[in-house]
Amino acid sequence: MGRIIEIDIEDLAYNGKSIGYDNGKVTFVKGGLPGERVEALIIKSRRNYNQAKLLKIITKAPERIEAVCKHYDICGGCIWQDLEYTRQLYYKRRQVIACLEHVGGLKDINVEEITPSPDVFFYRNKMEYSFHVLATRDGREQFVLGLHERGRFDHIFDIEECHLQSQLSNRIVRKLREIIGELSIPVYDLITHRGFMRFVIIREGKNTGQVMVNIVTGEGDFKNKDEFTSRLIAAFPEITTIAWTVNPEKSNIARGEVREILRGPGYIYEEILGYKFRINPGAFFQTNSRQTEALYRCAIELADIKTGDTVLDLYCGAGTIGICASENADEIVGIEIEEESVTAAVENAKINNLGNCSFYCGPVRKVMLDNNLKNKSFSAIFLDPPRAGMHPKALKRLLEIGAQRIIYISCNPATFSRDAAEIVNSGYNLEKIVPFDMFPHTMHIELISLFTTS
Repeated sequence: MGRIIEIDIEDLAYNGKSIGYDNGKVTFVKGGLPGERVEALIIKSRRNYNQAKLLKIITKAPERIEAVCKHYDICGGCIWQDLEYTRQLYYKRRQVIACLEHVGGLKDINVEEITPSPDVFFYRNKMEYSFHVLATRDGREQFVLGLHERGRFDHIFDIEECHLQSQLSNRIVRKLREIIGELSIPVYDLITHRGFMRFVIIREGKNTGQVMVNIVTGEGDFKNKDEFTSRLIAAFPEITTIAWTVNPEKSNIARGEVREILRGPGYIYEEILGYKFRINPGAFFQTNSRQTEALYRCAIELADIKTGDTVLDLYCGAGTIGICASENADEIVGIEIEEESVTAAVENAKINNLGNCSFYCGPVRKVMLDNNLKNKSFSAIFLDPPRAGMHPKALKRLLEIGAQRIIYISCNPATFSRDAAEIVNSGYNLEKIVPFDMFPHTMHIELISLFTTS
């Protein structure tokens, strides 16, 4: 520990770190690309592996490119912006295969080529920006509005540009910083937990052009809120909704109860595969709208829904997958734990004039035992669980249903591989996996898998 080494980078790990070998011992390095020789500092040494921090690149890889963003060196967002995009795709697919083999013990699985994102930059429809108070050398305070520094929960830097959401969102952030400063609205301090302004969430309908700004604050009166709203709208008349959400807790998350709608109807619309979806301030929605269309199109094709089929949509969020798959189904049944998302799902079915969709609120493992569902037969099941994967009891109940086809969508190849092993061991065949790149320049990987009965 504390030793400086020279090491050849050979691969990229699922967690975004690079991999090399120090005298045969696996060493995970924060930084570096395959094909590079680097100088690194060992910061943690365990029996089976080391962790190291990049100090210097001695020999650059041919796939290394110049990052576009001026904040790349400090920002915690795009860790692979300096890696040529086709190579990002190559390593992400490799990581899916590695998780299947090492976590799930599943080999020789049909993992198709990864589907690239239609947009490599400006693809996100949602971004969260944080406030923080900084002390200056002369003892005065100033605030920042931006993103987290890489690896730091308590360090926020002023964002001038971000290449993930849109140029409009960049301009809105800069204007918000100006308005809040001129109106002297107190800003929340991550350390002392005092202050008011905590987060700004900007959501955009990439296919509708609608824009929502959600201001998340601590408890207290929103002084100058009318002037704040009027100045923001005057600068950006394309903003269709401004919401004020209150999070009184110390937890550093951009969520809470909507206190007031300051402008507009309180939601925006997005369109996916010809269906219209209402997005409320706190509702979950896939972040890359254009790639979501490709993702859902693939999932629906794999489900092979026929007239008369009843389909179960687990972890359904705002009902997007089920609604998009509803055309041929006799019935779509969705289950979701977040009440706000279920409310949105019901509303989305009404908006699209669908009478064959019903939604239940509660934990998946419990709702599947509901008397209304207990004896129902499902021909296909969509499931898109959170990063932690399926709860063991939920997975057990899922397998008891015995659906002919299970379409498992995952944002975490490791927990997917764990669950996939259980599904295969129960008698299902893992027919194929189709990886999707929903988040270019990041380590995140999405995938769709198809399980069928023998």
